[in-house]
Amino acid sequence: MGLRYGTNPHQAAAIYVPEDGVGRFIAGLTWKKWGKGGPSATNIEDGYRALRIVSHFERPTAAVMKHLNPSGVGVSNEDRLVDAFEKAWNGDPRASYGCTIGFNFFVDKTVAEAITQRFVECIFAPGYSPEALEIIGGKESLRAAEVPDIVEFERETFPYEAKILGNTLILEQTFTTKIRGLPDLRNCKCVTRRAPSEGELRDMLYSWWVCSEKRSNGVVIWKNDEALAVGTGQQDRIGAIEIALDRARRSGHDLKGSALASDGFLLKDNIEPLADADVTAIVQPGGSRYDGNVIETCEEHGISMLFTGERVFRHF
Repeated sequence: MGLRYGTNPHQAAAIYVPEDGVGRFIAGLTWKKWGKGGPSATNIEDGYRALRIVSHFERPTAAVMKHLNPSGVGVSNEDRLVDAFEKAWNGDPRASYGCTIGFNFFVDKTVAEAITQRFVECIFAPGYSPEALEIIGGKESLRAAEVPDIVEFERETFPYEAKILGNTLILEQTFTTKIRGLPDLRNCKCVTRRAPSEGELRDMLYSWWVCSEKRSNGVVIWKNDEALAVGTGQQDRIGAIEIALDRARRSGHDLKGSALASDGFLLKDNIEPLADADVTAIVQPGGSRYDGNVIETCEEHGISMLFTGERVFRHF
């Protein structure tokens, strides 16, 4: 399938799928609306990454993506599907402009109306109501794809991820976090005297899922069914934390009682700004020689912390 263009407008691009494809992701996409010029390579890549995120969640979830990273993720109840979109968009409204969105639920009329009131480039969802398609059809530049098998999205047809570095090819095993639900998180090591509350534990889980699917080096702050901020792709972790905190404040989010997930171990200077922002729970891999100092600092501020023993870097 020819694409509008690749990463940049002057780069030609096309999609190739196996002849014996079993309907997974690209091979199984049905374009309900092609849009002006069709999708770009970035739209496809962002759609894939969005679907990896929402596939972790059983409840209705939306992920707003920009350049392979989520700017917002939201979870809703079945009777208010539009809430998932609104929470995801409002995670960082400035960054959401011109996004690609992935859903793990059928897009209905209300969700479609909310989408078309913003500038969205591309939608990936398991299905659309007839009313939703009619509304989406009125937006010239909007593209909409129907995706099969969202529940089993992690079951890849190719066992390796590939990276091309000039004339060199790196293959590595595909990866997904071992933390599949609350029971797995409860089995992780609580290294502080104060254990997380049930609400904090849920927020830790959701932040960890999103953190494990975004570009490293970074963090995710989560509270009450929405990502309040994502700091990602930084060379230093304190920089990622500062970016996340700045974005959350700019968007008017209340961080009191929120949880933070980090894809790599934390250091002592990472904790102080989080404590100042009233973050009360942290989930991280652990494993640094300075873990003792980090735990001591959390204890001073009443922050609960879990070690997963699993680093979740993503280099893409």
